[in-house]
Amino acid sequence: MAKLTVITNPSLAPGFRLAGVDVIAAEDRASAHRALVRLIDEGEAGIIAVDAPFLGELDYATTRRIEEMVKPVVVSLPAGGDVLPEQRRSRQIAELIRRTIGIRMTFREQDR
Repeated sequence: MAKLTVITNPSLAPGFRLAGVDVIAAEDRASAHRALVRLIDEGEAGIIAVDAPFLGELDYATTRRIEEMVKPVVVSLPAGGDVLPEQRRSRQIAELIRRTIGIRMTFREQDR
Protein backbone atom coordinates (compact mmCIF):
# COMPACT_ATOMS: atom_id res chain seq x y z
CA MET A 1 0.00 0.00 0.00
CA ALA A 2 1.28 3.47 -0.88
CA LYS A 3 2.30 5.61 2.05
CA LEU A 4 0.56 9.00 2.25
CA THR A 5 2.42 11.94 3.72
CA VAL A 6 0.95 15.43 4.10
CA ILE A 7 2.96 18.65 4.19
CA THR A 8 0.80 21.34 5.74
CA ASN A 9 0.92 24.32 8.03
CA PRO A 10 1.11 23.75 11.79
CA SER A 11 -2.53 24.72 12.40
CA LEU A 12 -3.86 21.92 10.15
CA ALA A 13 -1.33 19.24 11.13
CA PRO A 14 -3.20 17.91 14.22
CA GLY A 15 -6.31 17.13 12.16
CA PHE A 16 -4.34 15.04 9.70
CA ARG A 17 -2.53 13.30 12.55
CA LEU A 18 -5.86 12.41 14.16
CA ALA A 19 -6.84 10.82 10.86
CA GLY A 20 -3.71 8.63 11.06
CA VAL A 21 -1.76 10.36 8.31
CA ASP A 22 1.99 11.00 8.43
CA VAL A 23 2.31 14.79 8.66
CA ILE A 24 5.10 17.28 8.29
CA ALA A 25 4.18 20.69 9.71
CA ALA A 26 5.94 23.38 7.68
CA GLU A 27 6.21 26.88 9.07
CA ASP A 28 6.96 28.49 5.71
CA ARG A 29 7.61 27.92 2.02
CA ALA A 30 11.29 27.11 2.51
CA SER A 31 10.68 24.43 5.14
CA ALA A 32 7.90 22.91 3.01
CA HIS A 33 10.26 22.81 0.03
CA ARG A 34 13.00 21.11 2.05
CA ALA A 35 10.54 18.53 3.39
CA LEU A 36 9.16 17.80 -0.07
CA VAL A 37 12.60 17.32 -1.62
CA ARG A 38 13.65 15.07 1.27
CA LEU A 39 10.54 12.88 0.85
CA ILE A 40 11.09 12.62 -2.90
CA ASP A 41 14.76 11.72 -2.42
CA GLU A 42 13.96 9.07 0.23
CA GLY A 43 11.53 7.39 -2.17
CA GLU A 44 9.33 5.82 0.51
CA ALA A 45 6.20 7.94 0.07
CA GLY A 46 3.65 6.86 -2.52
CA ILE A 47 1.58 10.03 -2.31
CA ILE A 48 2.67 13.40 -0.98
CA ALA A 49 -0.11 15.91 -0.43
CA VAL A 50 1.07 19.50 -0.09
CA ASP A 51 -0.90 22.60 0.86
CA ALA A 52 -1.71 24.51 -2.32
CA PRO A 53 0.08 27.70 -1.21
CA PHE A 54 3.32 25.78 -0.60
CA LEU A 55 3.08 23.83 -3.84
CA GLY A 56 2.27 26.95 -5.83
CA GLU A 57 5.49 28.65 -4.71
CA LEU A 58 7.95 25.90 -5.68
CA ASP A 59 10.90 26.79 -7.86
CA TYR A 60 10.91 25.77 -11.50
CA ALA A 61 13.40 22.89 -11.10
CA THR A 62 11.39 21.21 -8.34
CA THR A 63 8.13 21.69 -10.25
CA ARG A 64 9.64 20.07 -13.36
CA ARG A 65 11.00 17.20 -11.29
CA ILE A 66 7.52 16.55 -9.84
CA GLU A 67 5.90 16.67 -13.29
CA GLU A 68 8.34 14.09 -14.65
CA MET A 69 8.14 11.63 -11.73
CA VAL A 70 5.99 8.53 -11.67
CA LYS A 71 6.39 7.95 -7.95
CA PRO A 72 5.72 9.51 -5.59
CA VAL A 73 2.60 11.25 -6.79
CA VAL A 74 2.51 14.83 -5.50
CA VAL A 75 -0.93 16.41 -5.16
CA SER A 76 -2.11 19.81 -4.02
CA LEU A 77 -4.38 20.10 -1.01
CA PRO A 78 -7.00 22.81 -1.43
CA ALA A 79 -6.60 25.88 0.74
CA GLY A 80 -8.10 25.41 4.17
CA GLY A 81 -9.92 27.70 6.52
CA ASP A 82 -13.16 29.38 5.57
CA VAL A 83 -12.55 29.13 1.83
CA LEU A 84 -14.75 26.09 1.21
CA PRO A 85 -17.72 24.64 3.10
CA GLU A 86 -16.75 21.33 4.75
CA GLN A 87 -18.88 19.13 2.47
CA ARG A 88 -17.48 20.71 -0.70
CA ARG A 89 -13.93 20.40 0.65
CA SER A 90 -14.46 16.67 1.29
CA ARG A 91 -15.67 16.19 -2.28
CA GLN A 92 -12.68 18.10 -3.62
CA ILE A 93 -10.23 15.96 -1.62
CA ALA A 94 -12.05 12.79 -2.72
CA GLU A 95 -11.67 13.89 -6.35
CA LEU A 96 -7.94 14.51 -5.84
CA ILE A 97 -7.58 10.99 -4.45
CA ARG A 98 -9.58 9.52 -7.34
CA ARG A 99 -7.38 11.26 -9.91
CA THR A 100 -4.23 10.21 -8.08
CA ILE A 101 -4.91 6.53 -7.41
CA GLY A 102 -7.87 5.81 -9.66
CA ILE A 103 -10.29 4.88 -6.88
CA ARG A 104 -13.38 6.87 -5.96
CA MET A 105 -13.69 7.32 -2.20
CA THR A 106 -16.66 8.62 -0.30
CA PHE A 107 -16.58 10.26 3.10
CA ARG A 108 -19.31 9.53 5.57
CA GLU A 109 -20.90 12.61 7.08
CA GLN A 110 -20.31 12.95 10.78
CA ASP A 111 -23.09 13.78 13.21
CA ARG A 112 -22.75 17.29 14.51
